[in-house]
Amino acid sequence: MKDWTEPNGIFILNTPINWQYRNTAVEGYKNESPYSFEPYENSLGCFQISCYPLKKESINPNMKIQKNNSILEWYPTEKNDNEFNVTIYYAQVDDQLLFAKYIYSLGAEKKKGFNDQQKVVQNVLKSVRVIPKEEREFAQKLNKYDNFIGSLGASYDLLSKSIENETYIESIVILSNQIDAFLRLNIILETQLLNKTNDIEIKFLYQGESERGIMERKIYTKAFEMKIIDEKFYEQLNNLYNKRNRVIHRYIISELRTRDISKYFKEYLFLCEEIRLNLEKYEQKQYLQEFGIYGKNLGHLEKLDGKERERMFAFANDKHLLKKFKRKI
Repeated sequence: MKDWTEPNGIFILNTPINWQYRNTAVEGYKNESPYSFEPYENSLGCFQISCYPLKKESINPNMKIQKNNSILEWYPTEKNDNEFNVTIYYAQVDDQLLFAKYIYSLGAEKKKGFNDQQKVVQNVLKSVRVIPKEEREFAQKLNKYDNFIGSLGASYDLLSKSIENETYIESIVILSNQIDAFLRLNIILETQLLNKTNDIEIKFLYQGESERGIMERKIYTKAFEMKIIDEKFYEQLNNLYNKRNRVIHRYIISELRTRDISKYFKEYLFLCEEIRLNLEKYEQKQYLQEFGIYGKNLGHLEKLDGKERERMFAFANDKHLLKKFKRKI
């Protein structure tokens, strides 16, 4: 199973590894209610869920208002027409009205696997938890952290393909992205260690469409100021960044040779691995702590097991949305 958090941090649920969140996968859909899920392949129906503030005038007296400390009790009803069957589920929980649907075409119930998908829907409904108000902001941050890690994982698929094709310009672009990502994670972990906190400075991990992000050179400087990297390493990063800019912006209008680019690629590759290993040290520092992303409180695994690896594959697939990069689960 993999966690999915409502974009505003209102509730969380578990979906099967082979289910895809459709709102961000289908062009034209928005990342807003209703939130839709269905299997990547052989889908027989679509699961949707929404939430609304539970106001006094909207309370249904025929349904109890549940506390979010146990498996929720759902109130189902059927609504069918000439094309679709719809099973609707309601639950009033804390300050929220939850509204879920399973939509399937007429005749789908006769197809192989339908009963299995119905059981999966019930398991998903059992997993739903409304997040307390005071924890919703942190839940949003954890969700963005997961998306960041998924994107970082997906970048290795692109890097592998570019190395295989010997497209060194593409490799340099991806490696510079990875170096930036590793340093951002380093900054997050070191800040948590210094402040003994679970809080995540999300400005380092997420940039919205209309937001001004923190540029790579500023990340280098921040890492240097926090003593995550030393002066020699800081100079190496900046020198390599200048070479990267030459490759991207001045390949045609300069005397730069393709042979030079392959050398820059090797420099980037070794530097990226060195930074990754440096990040691992900070991860290890958190394992025995009561705080932090890798601390005991958030239950982070020291080593990836099979399920965690599949979960990472699913995140990468959701990032790519291209069949040629799809990892088998």
